[in-house]
Amino acid sequence: MSAKRPRRGVTLVELMVVLVLLGLMAGVVGLTWRPNPTNREHHRDSIAEARHRALESGTLVRLQITVDGKTYAIAALPDGRLIAPDSLRLDPLTGRPIRD
Repeated sequence: MSAKRPRRGVTLVELMVVLVLLGLMAGVVGLTWRPNPTNREHHRDSIAEARHRALESGTLVRLQITVDGKTYAIAALPDGRLIAPDSLRLDPLTGRPIRD
């Protein structure tokens, strides 16, 4: 008679189940951490509106926007130029983001 030894380790099926669950959890986390493009478009629209108001009225228009938890002050001049912090990387003539 042979004595049964307790089995150690995991089966291939158990390993695959764990990997599938980890993949699902990573997918859910990845979807929640993606940037919000509508937020960026809202800022772009706000900057464009401030620039338009400055051109139309001939006066300085000030604007504050919050990006990634930081608040920035932007000024739209009557000639259409923008004064914004360099960290925002905005084109001073168009107000559009500068792409590398």
